[in-house]
Amino acid sequence: MELSTLDLLCFFWFLTCWVGYAVFARQAAKKTNSLSSVLYSFRKEWVQKLCDNGISEVDAELLASLEKQVSFFASTSLLILASLVTVLSTASEIFMNISSLSFVAVVSVEVIQLKLLLLILIFTYGFFTFTWAIRQYGFCFILFGSSFHSVKYYKEAKDYRAVTDQRNPKAMAKVLDRAAHSYNYGLRAYYFALAALTWFINGYLFAFACAVTVYVLYHREFKSSTLMALVDSRMPTDPDSSPPI
Repeated sequence: MELSTLDLLCFFWFLTCWVGYAVFARQAAKKTNSLSSVLYSFRKEWVQKLCDNGISEVDAELLASLEKQVSFFASTSLLILASLVTVLSTASEIFMNISSLSFVAVVSVEVIQLKLLLLILIFTYGFFTFTWAIRQYGFCFILFGSSFHSVKYYKEAKDYRAVTDQRNPKAMAKVLDRAAHSYNYGLRAYYFALAALTWFINGYLFAFACAVTVYVLYHREFKSSTLMALVDSRMPTDPDSSPPI
């Protein structure tokens, strides 16, 4: 099995786009507004309000909803992985079907298997990041449960303020923020998996899809109208509002 020079260049371009954007996003979020930095400030405000008022049923439902979203993608990743493993065993049939298409570059069965393995690795990474996010949200439940009493029954308890005063809202928000970052990393894996699908057509389209993916991620995280709305609605916070990346 031999990959063409174009395929090798495209593969390294793919890695450069993914890793390069991840590094860029981590650094840029510390210097300018981004979805991660703005949402981190909201998370700090949320935790601070929990410290002041206790946890309500609405807060509990919001936390559970966040975990359900991640669980959905983790389950979906497993289903996709099972499908890809099945498809990997029928690579010869895929080769025959793809070869009949005039706009698809002709490659060997081994190269098709390699491309399928790339997809398997991407979704495996996504599964691990999603499951880690689920665990971190579980840590948040434990942390919040040990810190905040129910508003209805315990807000007036004598030991309520003593318990909450021992907690650091910024540190607690950081745990919640780390879970959100893991979720975000898993979503990026889905984006780049879609770009990797175009490799089955030809390398040029694959390289272009990687560039488009980076542009879409950048625009949504740093230039989207959603970000502008979040910035406009954000309450004034202390200078330490950058996310703990």
